[in-house]
Amino acid sequence: MKTLGVNHRLEKAVPFLLARAGARMGNAFSKALKPYGISLIEWRICASLQHTPSQALTELAAHIAADLSAMSRTVDRLVALDLVAREKCATDGRVVRIALNANGKRLTQEITPLAQHYEAVALSDFSASEIKTLRSMLLRLYKNTTPLA
Repeated sequence: MKTLGVNHRLEKAVPFLLARAGARMGNAFSKALKPYGISLIEWRICASLQHTPSQALTELAAHIAADLSAMSRTVDRLVALDLVAREKCATDGRVVRIALNANGKRLTQEITPLAQHYEAVALSDFSASEIKTLRSMLLRLYKNTTPLA
């Protein structure tokens, strides 16, 4: 294994840079979500379910890169807020799937333009080509870290 040595600079480390940028964007968007009464992780669940309806809890946790035990509590809260519903899987009765209900769909559609605005601000001085490259590289980076999970 390659060691970082004395020349390691935190300010240039990719994990640090990603975490720092993500934290700044996440904290800002969390504040914008307060009037809607949901947290950032709850938003991510709703957005994920809007993109891929009816997911098992394990699929949902993997998709948004969240801890499975925390996901269960967060989904409980979304059920209590009447934004999602738990459904028995039609092909396997042991599996519970999570889906947005009508209220969840409405709220997610209402918040989506706000999320798009925050992304647009963060990418405001990137060209379309740079944005495409950045997205591609982040997807590759995520895939490359699979053995570390």
